Amino acid sequence: MAHTCVIHRGSVGETGSMYTRLLVTDPDGPNEGAVLLTWELRLGVADPAGPVFPVHRSTDGGRTWAAHSTVPDTAYGFGNRYQPVLYELPAALGHLPRGAILLAGNAIPGDGSSTHLVVYSSVDGGATWRYESTVDSGGPAVYSPERFADTTAVWEPDLALVDGVLHCCFADEREKAAGMLQVIARRSTTDLRTWSAKDVVCGVPDRWRRPGMFVATSRMPDGRYRAVIEVVGPYEVPIHLLESDDGVHWGTGIGRHLISRGGVALSGTPNIAWHAEPDGTVVLLATGRHTWEDGHASNRALVSFDQGATWDHVDLPTPAERHLHGDAGGYSQSVRWNAAGELLHATTVRNLTGSHDVVVTVAPAPTRKDVR
Repeated sequence: MAHTCVIHRGSVGETGSMYTRLLVTDPDGPNEGAVLLTWELRLGVADPAGPVFPVHRSTDGGRTWAAHSTVPDTAYGFGNRYQPVLYELPAALGHLPRGAILLAGNAIPGDGSSTHLVVYSSVDGGATWRYESTVDSGGPAVYSPERFADTTAVWEPDLALVDGVLHCCFADEREKAAGMLQVIARRSTTDLRTWSAKDVVCGVPDRWRRPGMFVATSRMPDGRYRAVIEVVGPYEVPIHLLESDDGVHWGTGIGRHLISRGGVALSGTPNIAWHAEPDGTVVLLATGRHTWEDGHASNRALVSFDQGATWDHVDLPTPAERHLHGDAGGYSQSVRWNAAGELLHATTVRNLTGSHDVVVTVAPAPTRKDVR
């Protein structure tokens, strides 16, 4: 039976919460399998100190939650406003031990005049946080779909430690001189103090397709890595799958379109996660803001049992209607598995106030008999 818990109830006048991000910590590590959750709270925007990233914690696999901490903007004093992501270090990095938790997000002033991808660390399971460094800073927090837009923001960090190097991939709007409205860029560090020069992971020089929202898996049982991106420009905002042998090099293109054998496609704000079942079955699950079925939005995920070679679709466990326009419900949701092997689904659902509730559902993990 599925169990849904409301973590935050959106209030009248509150901009809808987005970017729900789960972290299931290593049960054999110092955090003992605790589950953490963060999201864009989008409250306190009138406060001079700006909004904070909330952190909630569960010690029973996601069934019950308690407010654990907040992460204020101690670097700039603007407010930690957009696109948080949580990451547990699987090995020591610089001055941080294995099991330290990182939170990366976008610090933005109230007038939206600049964007700053900041990283905070916690060595006590997310109870307290320390500013580490800024990965990169960009221009105003403005999105424009125009072919000749001059926007220069940086967005949506994603963290991965590979062979002792921490990589931060992010969406970057500063490559327009090369004909690319937005690219996936990367900077790397070995000490969380200095970051490498930027390199471009992927981009399309056609002033139309805008790859963004890169989210990668850890190393999978076949030794390879997978990542998803959205491609803004096409009306459906398709999700593409990238693959890598080493978690660093992702090829020269924008991957292949993710669509199930039944014709269901993901649309916008992707995420991806995998889990190895006790019998050795590897389940790979990808989500978007919604799915497309015959021109209508639906509440599905795509699932693969062969590490991404073929895909089917399953229902997501949180009941919700999804709409292409006028509703940000499900925007950048996430799925993970808890230590017991159950599926966790963190998402946002539009409520009667016109805002959005943040919810987490615990449900049986999808199996082959659940596919459509």
